[in-house]
Amino acid sequence: MRYLFLACTLLLVACSPQNERYYRTHPEALQNAIKKCPAHQPSHLSCKQLTGIARITNELAYQLQTNPQTFGQKILALQQTIEAQIAELHSSAKNPELAETLAKNEQLLEQCMAVVRWLESPES
Repeated sequence: MRYLFLACTLLLVACSPQNERYYRTHPEALQNAIKKCPAHQPSHLSCKQLTGIARITNELAYQLQTNPQTFGQKILALQQTIEAQIAELHSSAKNPELAETLAKNEQLLEQCMAVVRWLESPES
């Protein structure tokens, strides 16, 4: 039963459309998608949107390569900020602005970590 569940989950993930979050967290897939634009544009994103994601990804890659220590400190600071924002959201009344800022920070952290995995993992 566990294997059936795992197989179904993998199938759903494999068949799901590649959205903005997917490309932010998979730089190699982003590169491939941009190379294919505009002839084979993804169905859920425009080539212009992909280019915007690539610009941010390239900027993060540049920051990592030029100063890895500062980039690591940026990641730690983001993690601390996110923790503080989560604590503040739990302790106070609903704050849509804080929730939006938290979501943006989580997205940036996720993208930073994807760049680290892409450029600094032993397989790359």
